[in-house]
Amino acid sequence: MKLFSLLLSILVFFISLYFFIEKVSDIDTFNDVIYISLLITLMAICITGVIINWDFFSNKKK
Repeated sequence: MKLFSLLLSILVFFISLYFFIEKVSDIDTFNDVIYISLLITLMAICITGVIINWDFFSNKKK
């Protein structure tokens, strides 16, 4: 289960990073700013998920 959560966090991080890179160059309205801030929040949640589940690899080595 930890492996699935780790892989899902990494996958969603890269998907949201792709959309962030695509959209960050054409910010025109306040709605775009809200969209970018939601993508940043989602990436922060994914980073937190990776940090929480990172011990999956350290437990495998022991």
